[in-house]
Amino acid sequence: MKSILRLFCLTVFCTFFSCVSSVEKPDSYTKVSHWHRYQHFLPDNLRFRKNNLPKEEFVTTLDYQVHLDRYTKKDADCKIILIHGGGGNGRILGTLAVALESLGCEWVAPDLPGFGLTKIPADKRYVPYEDWVLVLNELIQKEKQKNQKIILFGLSIGGMLAYQTAAYNGEVDGLIATTLADPRNPKVRDAIASHWFFSRIGMPINSVFSFLTDGMYFPIKWFSKMQYITNDPSFSKVFAEDPYAGGSKVSMGFLNTFLNYSPKLEPEKFQVCPVLLAHPNIDPWTPKELSKSFFDRIPTKKEYVELTGAGHFPYEEPGVTELKESITNFVGQLRSKKE
Repeated sequence: MKSILRLFCLTVFCTFFSCVSSVEKPDSYTKVSHWHRYQHFLPDNLRFRKNNLPKEEFVTTLDYQVHLDRYTKKDADCKIILIHGGGGNGRILGTLAVALESLGCEWVAPDLPGFGLTKIPADKRYVPYEDWVLVLNELIQKEKQKNQKIILFGLSIGGMLAYQTAAYNGEVDGLIATTLADPRNPKVRDAIASHWFFSRIGMPINSVFSFLTDGMYFPIKWFSKMQYITNDPSFSKVFAEDPYAGGSKVSMGFLNTFLNYSPKLEPEKFQVCPVLLAHPNIDPWTPKELSKSFFDRIPTKKEYVELTGAGHFPYEEPGVTELKESITNFVGQLRSKKE
């Protein structure tokens, strides 16, 4: 154990200065080319074209300049906030807004601090995970309009983030998730970590030395099974090489606060809104059993759907059609519910 500790401390010391993130972010996805590489792997009805690109804007929240992709729909009675996880961004998730355009909702896809084009203050040492919840909470407050349903839709760890945000905010109308993997659970930590060492030894040591390590940045793919973000190795490679998604760096402080974040409401007390868990049934990164163990504890109105033949990022048929159908039915039920 002493040798492991020495090795960890030596690694920390040697990489401290070289791993701090200082990437300058452009102000538009028109100046970024990598996201176009995703299109090759997607079915036609999920692809971006000149006539379905979102409007881009920035909003100031908690001193972050948060980038939003907005898919406008005039007089929409529902608004869906798309929430990405680690290794993603709002532009990637926007393919689902394209696929569900006929739903009639307005969609908003933020880049959470550390990913996409969102800008972090230069003097901020690291982004704590709690800031993701707070940013989304403020975004809900800004976006909520009278007679309009607000629905959170989280993919990957964005599913748990959507739950945590709904629990914190307390006034959203619906929650959709593709996974609900609680990182406080050791089995979840083992599943999402790239190696047992990081899950069982590395991150506990990091917690002890957080006063030294919080501001250090490393490639996110060192810590996560980015190869499982899809079931196509070539597609997963595109994620892993995207400097604004899976190819970005993440701070040890973010990881530490992510693994130890406790929601405002534990699942047994969650009565905020109806929940739809639409889980890919071929997901080697976060197996459905891990999500179900959390989902089953939620007492509010809920529905579970398995997406046939779909991987962690669900774009395959028939799973993606099942996802669209389940969301359409879920939103339809919310619309019919009287205030």
